[in-house]
Amino acid sequence: MDVDIERLASILTPYVVLRKTAEVISVSHALAARTGMGEKEIHDFLDANRTVFDSLNSLHHTISLPSKGRQSFDCTFTTTIIGDTQIIAFSETGQPVYDDSAACIPETLVTMARYSPSAYLIVENGVIVYANDAFYKLIMHKPSDLMGHQLIRIISRQSREEFIRACDKGFQDLEGIIPPGDLMLTQAGGRRVFVNMKGGWLKRDKGNLLWMVLNDVTEQVMLMRKLKEQEEQFSDLFDVSPIGLLYVNPRGVITSCNAFVSKLMGYAREEIQGSAFTKFVAPHEEQRLREEFQKLFVEGSEIHRRECVLRTREGDDLTIEYDVQVICRKKRNIQALMVFSDITGKKALEMELLEKNAEMEKTLWEMAEVKDALEARAGELNRVTEELKVLNERLNQLSITDGLTEIYNHRHFQDRLSEEVERVQRSKDGVVSLLILDIDDFKHFNDTYGHQCGDMVLKQLAGILRSNVRSIDVLARYGGEEFAVILPNASTEEAASVAERICEAVRSTPFSFGEGTSVKVTVSIGVGSLTRGQGEKSELIRKADNALYAAKAKWKDRVEVWEED
Repeated sequence: MDVDIERLASILTPYVVLRKTAEVISVSHALAARTGMGEKEIHDFLDANRTVFDSLNSLHHTISLPSKGRQSFDCTFTTTIIGDTQIIAFSETGQPVYDDSAACIPETLVTMARYSPSAYLIVENGVIVYANDAFYKLIMHKPSDLMGHQLIRIISRQSREEFIRACDKGFQDLEGIIPPGDLMLTQAGGRRVFVNMKGGWLKRDKGNLLWMVLNDVTEQVMLMRKLKEQEEQFSDLFDVSPIGLLYVNPRGVITSCNAFVSKLMGYAREEIQGSAFTKFVAPHEEQRLREEFQKLFVEGSEIHRRECVLRTREGDDLTIEYDVQVICRKKRNIQALMVFSDITGKKALEMELLEKNAEMEKTLWEMAEVKDALEARAGELNRVTEELKVLNERLNQLSITDGLTEIYNHRHFQDRLSEEVERVQRSKDGVVSLLILDIDDFKHFNDTYGHQCGDMVLKQLAGILRSNVRSIDVLARYGGEEFAVILPNASTEEAASVAERICEAVRSTPFSFGEGTSVKVTVSIGVGSLTRGQGEKSELIRKADNALYAAKAKWKDRVEVWEED
């Protein structure tokens, strides 16, 4: 990063000093003007207080800078390291609390922040000048603790460099858009919270404004960390296991093996991985093994306690005993896990048993130990299989979610509606209602503003719908600009009330996108209900769909309830 001190003034504070190897290399114009000191004088002051400025033990410090001909400069400061450059950002203590009018924030920007369901804040010269309630709820600070203070104070030290780089890149972007990324913030009690940051710059002659939208992703980050730890634990177990472990794909090619296999066969892992499994078996075993694996993947079966002969790099034959388990994902057999042990010595003992009956008892004891070892390996294989099932369940959850709006997709909607209709048919007094809603004149909107803006409207609308239905209701994207809501145990009147509430919420919410662009969006909603004996799922969809068409025909932006006549 090419550190530009004047750009840093917009990101952090007007009062900035850059140091390399304890030498001051640059002082912002604002700091030089405030203190009346040049680079050498500021260097001497920092050097005299080196223990304070070199400390990284706390988020921010308080100090008094000398000022020529003026009252001393009482301030707090934060330090950040980017590459080999130390950034020291000063902020004057006792500065006034900002409000909307004092910061001259555009009304549209404040409106977007106020009605945003996400944490939203506006920063000028590194100082927080506006933040909505969602931000204070996220960060667990009172407004008086943060308003008019440096934003960098609540950004954890591990995230400061990434934050500064992203803001600087956005500042140099023609449209002022900051690349999205994750940050770690510090809450009032010292707890760390992970957020996804999106934002941009509003460049003005009288001072640039930085706006940011923050969404709490702490749960997702911790889940990914836990998953990574589990994967690392499995990888460690895979590598140090005292038995042979390898994965084979449906073409019979080895995709991965552990150190035991490499050491046993005398080949480097790179030579084994990517080669056909039959390359390492004795010639008389090749055809049998090829047919066995083909049948394994076709039938999805398992192989238990089989034997075959491997041939090492040196040409020695080894007898192994192996188990094979097919791994299935999304109903496809994608690979197989082979677990084996070298039983060459055991086979030699078996041959000796034919000649030495006197050693029978000793040999039987050794075979029992081998049996116990195989049972222990089978238990480990079951544990790995359970972990794979958990991962598969997570993939299934993704398969029922609409990628754009993050609500249920059409397929899951159909499945849930079938379940609700079946429940109604079994229940004496059961009822289910269905809302189908459509964005009015959405094609004209897309033609005017483009499909990217249309996608933003769809995402905002999904958020409004989510806020206006019950937790037991099923919200889904029906298709295109159409959405559907399944309301279990809701009468026609109750469903119509929910629909009216949604209409009003959409009508009164400005849909914003781009720089200061806001449009009004309305929806038409059709309501249908079904009780026991009134028909199947298709009948309920027909009712709601016909009611929707009636709403569209009556000037739109309204709710229509299906009636028999």
